Amino acid sequence: MANTDSTSKISVVLKLPKRVADLIVRAQTIHDAMAANSKTLPSPSPAMTVLQTDIDGLATKEAITKTRTVGAVSDRNAAQKVLTVDLNNERAYVELVVNADPTNASQIAQDAGMFLRNPGSPSKPPLAVKPGATTGTVKVIAKATKGAQANNWQYSLDGGKTWIDLPSTTKASTTVANLTPSTTVSIRQQAVTKAGESDWSAPVVHVVA
Repeated sequence: MANTDSTSKISVVLKLPKRVADLIVRAQTIHDAMAANSKTLPSPSPAMTVLQTDIDGLATKEAITKTRTVGAVSDRNAAQKVLTVDLNNERAYVELVVNADPTNASQIAQDAGMFLRNPGSPSKPPLAVKPGATTGTVKVIAKATKGAQANNWQYSLDGGKTWIDLPSTTKASTTVANLTPSTTVSIRQQAVTKAGESDWSAPVVHVVA
């Protein structure tokens, strides 16, 4: 299997808790899930026996910290680091499997007791145009510009050869009315800040409904 660590399109996450007791439970959940799905995940690294040994080792050392034995906390912390490394290695392995079979990525991650990283929310387009409330109108919404005091608007009915001014607005939105249905309109926006007027946005083309 090719190594795709640096080019993975799909990221797998562990969602490890901070409390040691919760970490032990989470690690055991991952172990049990991976062990139960060995056909999907045939070559985990480290092996499941090693992962179980390190889970048990942390559980034992965590219990000893309750006795306040000298050095118990440092021993527990060392065992916690070992287990965390194990889990991150398992995550890297699962991520390789996921990217080798992206169609089944969600199920593979679930079989490992892990999660897919949620994709970031799509960025808001600089300018969006949609049908207005009535025939022959369009609603235009621009991405707000920090510090904008006003927004200038223009539209064109000839592909941008000539532009018609619309009233300026304080909000980053406006409505264009009295357009002929089925015609094509181009619209652009310009923000006005203390520094002056920005460049005009790239025009957005829309067919009037």
